[in-house]
Amino acid sequence: MTKPLIKEDFKHSFSSASKFVKNPSEWICHYGLGLRSPSSPAMTRGNLAEFGAYYKIKRGMQQKDGKDFAKLIRHRFKKLKFLNAEQECDNAILISKKFEEILYERQLRDIKSYQREEVKKVDDLKYPVRMFTDFEFENIIVDAKSTLRMPYAPKIDHLRQQGLYATLYDKPTALLYATPKKTMYYELTQDDIKQGYNECLNHFKSLENYIIRCNNSLEEAIKITPLYTDPNPFAWDHNIKQEAEKIWQKVMKR
Repeated sequence: MTKPLIKEDFKHSFSSASKFVKNPSEWICHYGLGLRSPSSPAMTRGNLAEFGAYYKIKRGMQQKDGKDFAKLIRHRFKKLKFLNAEQECDNAILISKKFEEILYERQLRDIKSYQREEVKKVDDLKYPVRMFTDFEFENIIVDAKSTLRMPYAPKIDHLRQQGLYATLYDKPTALLYATPKKTMYYELTQDDIKQGYNECLNHFKSLENYIIRCNNSLEEAIKITPLYTDPNPFAWDHNIKQEAEKIWQKVMKR
């Protein structure tokens, strides 16, 4: 029996649709073949910066020394045994304090949920949409973005994602960027939300049409999708690239 491209319980997500639109062959590697890149120090910095802000706010640690908090972040970082990643650990601690500072300034202290999963059925889509919110408050959702280089304006991908969340949660959303020294808080406008949601919906529909076109067959998908491993905009994981090249060659010879 032909191996399916996706399972019956498949759910859309912003990251899945975004990956598909940018590079269908990378989407196949990740979702069809299960070839996943290991976590990086930068990804871990982002996750721990968000967790650190959540931890401090939930415990009312604003303006407190925070030695125990820093110790906790270092412990979690070191468990992953990254090489030469001490600076990213320090960055995670500094950025989490920046997240906390801005949320406090905006009177956002009562976190309703953190990293909550929500699955919603959407009209016109065969598969439901899975979402994970960073910080959900009573009247707004805030998505925290850890970075070492502050953007001039919110990134288009981030606006799309929050446009999707604002629509499906029926709640305002904001983006909170932080470096170890700077912050930017941006609340999405109604135009941002409408445009972001419509673009996400189009991406989900494109993916569903692609699944239909290859009859949900992993082999058919590989046959109709050129393997594109150009290092731009992001370098492929070396092991995943090698494995993908072997699989594509094998399928194309059949």
